[in-house]
Amino acid sequence: MIRKGTTLGVVLLAALLSAGTAAAQTRSGRLAGVVVDFTGKPQMGATVWVTAEGLLGSDALRVRTNQAGRFVLDKLPVGAYSVRVTLAGFLPVLSRSVEVSASATTVLKLRLDSVFSSVARLRQPPESGTQPDDWDWVLRTAADTRSVLRWQQDDRDAGGGQGPDSAPTRGAPRGRVELTSGGTEPGVASSLTQSAFAYDQPVGVLGKLFLAGQFSYDSGGTAGLATTWAPFGESADAPRTTFALRQYRLGETGPMLRALRSEQAGSVHVSDRVTIHYEAEYVWVSLRDTSSALHPRADVTVQLARDWTATVFAGSLPSRGQFGVANLESALGELEVFPAVMFRNGNPMIGNGWHEEFRIEHRVVKNGSLSVAGFRDQSAHTPVFATSLAGDSQPIDSLAISHAVDGGGLSTYGARVVYRQRLAENLEAALIYAWAGVLSADQLNDGAALPALLRERSRNSLAVSVGARIHRTGTRVTAGYKWVEGLDVSRQDAYGETLYETDPFLNLSIHQALPACLGGGKLEAVADLLNVMGEGTVYRYTADGRLGLTASPRVLRGGLSFQF
Repeated sequence: MIRKGTTLGVVLLAALLSAGTAAAQTRSGRLAGVVVDFTGKPQMGATVWVTAEGLLGSDALRVRTNQAGRFVLDKLPVGAYSVRVTLAGFLPVLSRSVEVSASATTVLKLRLDSVFSSVARLRQPPESGTQPDDWDWVLRTAADTRSVLRWQQDDRDAGGGQGPDSAPTRGAPRGRVELTSGGTEPGVASSLTQSAFAYDQPVGVLGKLFLAGQFSYDSGGTAGLATTWAPFGESADAPRTTFALRQYRLGETGPMLRALRSEQAGSVHVSDRVTIHYEAEYVWVSLRDTSSALHPRADVTVQLARDWTATVFAGSLPSRGQFGVANLESALGELEVFPAVMFRNGNPMIGNGWHEEFRIEHRVVKNGSLSVAGFRDQSAHTPVFATSLAGDSQPIDSLAISHAVDGGGLSTYGARVVYRQRLAENLEAALIYAWAGVLSADQLNDGAALPALLRERSRNSLAVSVGARIHRTGTRVTAGYKWVEGLDVSRQDAYGETLYETDPFLNLSIHQALPACLGGGKLEAVADLLNVMGEGTVYRYTADGRLGLTASPRVLRGGLSFQF
């Protein structure tokens, strides 16, 4: 009897263990999903944190998305979970109460927004009979500035149109051709008539190779070539390598000035809250003699809380266009993103401005942000834009790249307060106040060398900028005005001007869509005007003759742009 009882107990125990194991197997599920950005493009390398809700002290599971932006977690116990996604350059996304059911797969689609601002797509209403609008409202991340409109060649709809099992859609190579007169940078001759092109060639799964070229029709042989390699596509935080060349001749028989620029930029995602953006630029200029400079810069962005972000920046002053994503527009901009070249005794010299800044940004109300920054600027050779009035055969305002004269040293502390607000789906405004030091020509000292003529002064400035798109007519307009007190001849808060794309005095940019002459293309008229009224010029007699000194020369650029 004892042996029979023992045998029966063993059988019952085995049956219970078998039933418990089967029940445990049926009490687990699967969690899968895809992470996309605001345009619906899958994002590789995003970190997905999955935490069980209601279990104190439970460890979070971590997984990264693959090249298609997908992630999968198997054998999760049945229950509710919180899913958090982080990626450099984007705001963290948190999804609560995600239910995992037994023997089932829960599928998520998580969308990432930019670090400082949400992004609104500008698309025509579906009920309209016109073609879909291919322009996106893109807010730059990291050191983000005002929004810019760019053409998005993409076959997907606003939501991405992709499930977790689909790979990123690769569009056909894109191109852009421009015929313009004038330059877009202060100090660039406005009489140059130029043709430019840019080409976007996809390479591999995510990579993009941007090629851009430019040539003018003057006798100086002005030409340029630039290439940008972005192995992970059009992302502000993805690594990219740029190489650019420019050359032009001073006069019909003068020497040839050549400039070379190489840049490496990218980001390091230290944790879900800390991101390091880095950039190193090498510039070389040759005209009789040579001059070169290495410009490192980096910033650390920390997400303090959901609506609070802190940034620390240190490095050389960037040029306009060095913030943002790699695309056709920025590829053309690389041809002109050269630091201002100064001339001393007929030889070129590259500026060495250094900037340090601590900035805190807080998202306030809906689609608004307020940032406060303290900074320090240092420069042993400060560029001052000048115009020769002595009737020289080759005045200094006829060069084809950004140029200036040496105004001497500058060392100053400053502060900046910026409020930005997206007022409507296609209307955004910014108000910027800054207090910082400048070089001023408020003293008369005729006949002195320029550095001895200028004095360092602390000035107040107030700038307002408005960007809008008139949906019905396809017009994009950006207008701004920056007021600076005093007779100043150098930039006040040059880093802030680059960061938020503001320039002294009245500035206007108009892009008007025109009927396309080729199917599938975009044709538009372009007009960019800096310092429209020609304000802020101070005339002084120096050791080099009578000069017109200004912080922002008048620049006019107009023409046609065709994208296909």
